[in-house]
Amino acid sequence: MRGGTSCLTALLLALICSLCTAHRPIFSDRAATDADTAVMIAEPEVSQVIYRETTDKTPHAWLALDAEAGFELFIQIGVPVLDRLKSFRPAMVVIGPGLPDKPLPIPVPKGNGARNFATDDVKDPRFFHEHFTGTDSWILRSETVALPRTGRYYVVAYASSGQTGKLWLSVGRKEVFGPADLAEFAEWKKRVREFHEVAEERREPKAPFLRQLRRLLRTDSKKSEGEHEHGPDAQK
Repeated sequence: MRGGTSCLTALLLALICSLCTAHRPIFSDRAATDADTAVMIAEPEVSQVIYRETTDKTPHAWLALDAEAGFELFIQIGVPVLDRLKSFRPAMVVIGPGLPDKPLPIPVPKGNGARNFATDDVKDPRFFHEHFTGTDSWILRSETVALPRTGRYYVVAYASSGQTGKLWLSVGRKEVFGPADLAEFAEWKKRVREFHEVAEERREPKAPFLRQLRRLLRTDSKKSEGEHEHGPDAQK
């Protein structure tokens, strides 16, 4: 048991180190096409990212969050490194109470203002390689917005008229991963790589420490169940 625990600890440390620049991915079945179907973000200070492909029918990707007045919301938008996306320049906008009342090419819920962040003038986006997933992105823009009032805010990614393509939209700076996330990492990695269209023949084999980690988690779980079954209460 002691050997297994030590091995598990070492594997966890290795995994955490590999995640030092990773966003927590958001995979949701919600349409995220407007305020009513927006994907809810529970902890906007935590680094989280949603992956979406805009089309003529679904040109927007909406996130929703609740925040206190004065909260500094960090947002970022980017696209996978793919030849067809070299000139793709989606914009992002923050919508909510107390923000300026400006016309936008997307619907704004009544009583809210917005701050728009275009990327049309970005000539040389920042290249970013995420080590954990082995994927490459072009970061188009990063912004921090001080939210003026307490309430519901939306972060929306949208493409200019006639543009379609894959994009990702992220919020938060804190890199936080809990024990419950560990068993999901292998699946997260697979889905993120598929979104970035990493060719099958170029894919790296699953990291051995991930396989071992999942095996140890299952083993420790079974041992724990066995201890409960055969403990003092079980003999009564």
